[in-house]
Amino acid sequence: MMRRTRAYRAVLLSLAASALFVGCGGDSPTGPPQPQPQPGELRVVLASGSSVGGVVLTVTGPGIASPAASGSAQLYYDQSGGALHAVMVGTSLSGEILSFAVPDVAQVAGYQVSLQEATGTSNQPLSAGVQLSVVP
Repeated sequence: MMRRTRAYRAVLLSLAASALFVGCGGDSPTGPPQPQPQPGELRVVLASGSSVGGVVLTVTGPGIASPAASGSAQLYYDQSGGALHAVMVGTSLSGEILSFAVPDVAQVAGYQVSLQEATGTSNQPLSAGVQLSVVP
């Protein structure tokens, strides 16, 4: 009889502890609040040791919208397959050359830019030395 009473008490204590554990966490957050998306613009920056007159580039990432050329550059683009395909020409492209809207600027690491082709201001092909990056 004593064993049954102890077993019964152990079961009751276990159930009570479980109920207390479940009841304590119902309304309280389990961690810090998730940051809210911050819509805004990202920019493509060009760096080169040569004078650049034109580039063909692709930007990939979620929710790219409203691409716009910076300065006096001309922009021709197509958006398909989750990517922005662009041709940019100008008298001398350098620094910030392109901006585009995104749903969350904090996710800048999720956007990539790749250079397909570049030409100098005298229309000569530039095979190296042109770097593109996406920045907030």
